[in-house]
Amino acid sequence: MRVLFLLLLVTVFAGCPRSDLGDRLFDINYPVVEFTIPAGLPGFQTFVVAQPRMTTNFQDRLDASGFSAEDVDLVGGLRARIVSLSGEDFREIERAELRVCSVNETDCTFIDLLFSVDDLGGRRQQVIDLNPGQKNFRNVFLGAEEVRMELVLTPFNVTSQNIQARLEWTVAAFGNL
Repeated sequence: MRVLFLLLLVTVFAGCPRSDLGDRLFDINYPVVEFTIPAGLPGFQTFVVAQPRMTTNFQDRLDASGFSAEDVDLVGGLRARIVSLSGEDFREIERAELRVCSVNETDCTFIDLLFSVDDLGGRRQQVIDLNPGQKNFRNVFLGAEEVRMELVLTPFNVTSQNIQARLEWTVAAFGNL
């Protein structure tokens, strides 16, 4: 019976196509952003940490990597996390989004989603790992030296405590897709 089960597993997984993101050409780690989530923030109001003009360093990193703009097929989020610096957990936060858009925009929108995570309410975690979005940010990062970055936090209920935190995030360029 075990042999039959093992053969079934091998057959199923051998027939599944592999997902290939191409080659990771380079990463850019952006400077840490420290902020404080205030107590008394109602659940219907978002809290936004914005950097209206942030240097991308994308062209410099592209030049240093030895690749050209034509080699870059996709630019997207690689990893992002929010870390509690003061020891409180994020149980009062329901959703977190990291958005990146043109500096000409007054606000980034849901279309500009680089990372997100939801259904966080009630979880007693001091680190929130965000998930990369599906959008290709190639034109955004190749087309401008500066972008607007917004971290949008949605409370679960009224926040009861101040939380000192920091955002850490990395973008990657991929080729050969």
